[in-house]
Amino acid sequence: MRERQRAEARRKDWIELDYLTAPVAENCDRKRDDGSLKSRGRAALSGMKSVCALVPYPLDTTPSQRFRIEQWASHLKTYGVVVEIFPFADQELMALLRERGRRATKALAVLARFPSRLRDVATVRRYDVVLIHRAVCLAGPAVLERLLTAFRKPVIFDFDDAVFLLHTTEANRRFGWLKFPGKTASICGLSTHVVAGNAYLADYARRYNAQVSIIPTSIDTARYKPPQMSGQGARVIVGWTGSSTSQTHLEMFAPILRKVIAQFNVELRVISDREPALDGIPYEWRRWSPDTEVEEIGCFDIGIMPMPDDQWSRGKCALKALQYMAMGVPALCSDIGANREVISHGENGFLAATPEQWLGSLGSLIESRDLRRKIGAAGRRTIEQWYSAQRCAGLFAGVVGQVTGQPLQSSPVSGGSIAAAL
Repeated sequence: MRERQRAEARRKDWIELDYLTAPVAENCDRKRDDGSLKSRGRAALSGMKSVCALVPYPLDTTPSQRFRIEQWASHLKTYGVVVEIFPFADQELMALLRERGRRATKALAVLARFPSRLRDVATVRRYDVVLIHRAVCLAGPAVLERLLTAFRKPVIFDFDDAVFLLHTTEANRRFGWLKFPGKTASICGLSTHVVAGNAYLADYARRYNAQVSIIPTSIDTARYKPPQMSGQGARVIVGWTGSSTSQTHLEMFAPILRKVIAQFNVELRVISDREPALDGIPYEWRRWSPDTEVEEIGCFDIGIMPMPDDQWSRGKCALKALQYMAMGVPALCSDIGANREVISHGENGFLAATPEQWLGSLGSLIESRDLRRKIGAAGRRTIEQWYSAQRCAGLFAGVVGQVTGQPLQSSPVSGGSIAAAL
């Protein structure tokens, strides 16, 4: 009950943040801004604000970027903000980092990216605002982040995971310390404003900066649309989607999955970038692709999100739940962290903390198509009301307006602080 009250209070606070309501233009293109000098010149002439976004990963590869600044960029134009995104890593480096071993080659490849990153940092003087998503570089202490302050530009720090904890893939376990997770505190402290993906992360950020806002990870509701026909197969499809890192959570969930498979006529379907290790459990694995992920999730009858109750999981932003709910798929998630902010148990999804709760909720959903449709429809409404990309982009535009001290074109109300409202 207390968690539900907190979630409702948080949503009321979001209403206070939601003062950016009327887009500048009704029909804007949905392509990411190319960030050319010409476009920045047009932004200056039109009174728009320009943002230099320093991100760690290549575009369209990583959920933390794809469902935040990359997704918001096209919507931000309608709020008077133009974004240019500068990744640290390229596709070649990311492919190398996914391989096992080759430590010396990986270290040299990361170091080789620093001169280019230094040039990116030098360009921030041309922009109104600097955005740091997670970190300026994949490795090393907060040296370049500190250098940014010399340009006297407002700095917004955005993070959506507990990046202040040491966490890495098995392939790069020995390199984990090079991430310098402690630098997150330094970046929070030197930033003008911190944007956190959930309450747990915001509480951490407030130890080092009083100017903190919560903007949740969002969903492009124009792209994520419930299919016209679903739940028509002979077997109910219980689905999971995610990265190879979070797939360890699904693999730890194997004992419960075995019981589900034994008791019910279901198909377990996994969408990820590596085949899961689920010994003795029949499943269908499909390789994840950004081009097919929406269609694949739309084929689920039930979406699951098991997670351990630890500090890293508490920092997660419930993305799987948001994706399932956006597609009208009933979500059943571990009863921890941001899942509690998104889901009202039994109303727009289900939460489970014990094996009995998992089996009970799964059984109810498997046996009742009407319940699946009811919960799925309620979940979709939640996404449309609170977690759409356009709404969250508007909240971010509000932060840009605040750090520049100038109300944006689309704001019907001038002034008014949105800092630390949550």
